[in-house]
Amino acid sequence: MKHYTRLKVLLFIIFISAVTAPFVFADAKSDYDYQYGKYRQNYSEFQILKQDYLATPSLDNQQKALLSAKQSILARDLAKASLHLYISDRINSYKNNYELVKPILVALAESRQYFLAEAKKSQAIVTQEDIKKFTQSYLSIVPKHDSVLKFGLVANKISALVRIQTDSKTALDTLIPKLPTPLPTSLSARILELQDSAKVIDRKIDLLANNLNLAEAVEETTTDIFYTAKIEKLIEIRDLQLAWIERLIDIDKNYVQPKI
Repeated sequence: MKHYTRLKVLLFIIFISAVTAPFVFADAKSDYDYQYGKYRQNYSEFQILKQDYLATPSLDNQQKALLSAKQSILARDLAKASLHLYISDRINSYKNNYELVKPILVALAESRQYFLAEAKKSQAIVTQEDIKKFTQSYLSIVPKHDSVLKFGLVANKISALVRIQTDSKTALDTLIPKLPTPLPTSLSARILELQDSAKVIDRKIDLLANNLNLAEAVEETTTDIFYTAKIEKLIEIRDLQLAWIERLIDIDKNYVQPKI
């Protein structure tokens, strides 16, 4: 019973740690929180200064509004860059080396560089015409990079599921040598069923990952069902994994002989 309890606790920890966010990226997360907080503060100030300028279009009010706009843009794009880094770090934390999310990691890195470059570029704004040109260029390109982040969020969840698969299979491989030999026919069938079920789950994860089409990122992420469809599949896979783990625990409980 003690061995069974240890295994159940171990598998529970594996599942929860893979599904929930790992708290190991304080720097990237803290930087994002800081920059986003700055953006909200600066944008609120900009709205006030913009209204002041519209009410009293003096040169002084114009310069104050422009400076505030530059600060808002800087904080906004630095926050986006930090968020892209944070999501990338979380995906990498699972240490899966999962090929199907690598293109998304590349895209996240490219988008992060884009936002860092835009943050730097914004500081060259001097006139109202400058900010108009900057905004027009930004709005024509930024949807692609904002869409990449949505793909990154889904890729992070997929990476968590892949990690659960890896750890669950390791738990099964560790358990098999502790089973009675020769294996009873019924137990052998249960082990085979677990191995086959793991392959089914693997295929479902691969199918979900393969359906993340970066080539159509903007069009796909603007639809209402982007997250809905992905979440349904993620939940389906998670439930299959939970059921798989419960079956493994049942084998451990009923067949592993405790050491004397």
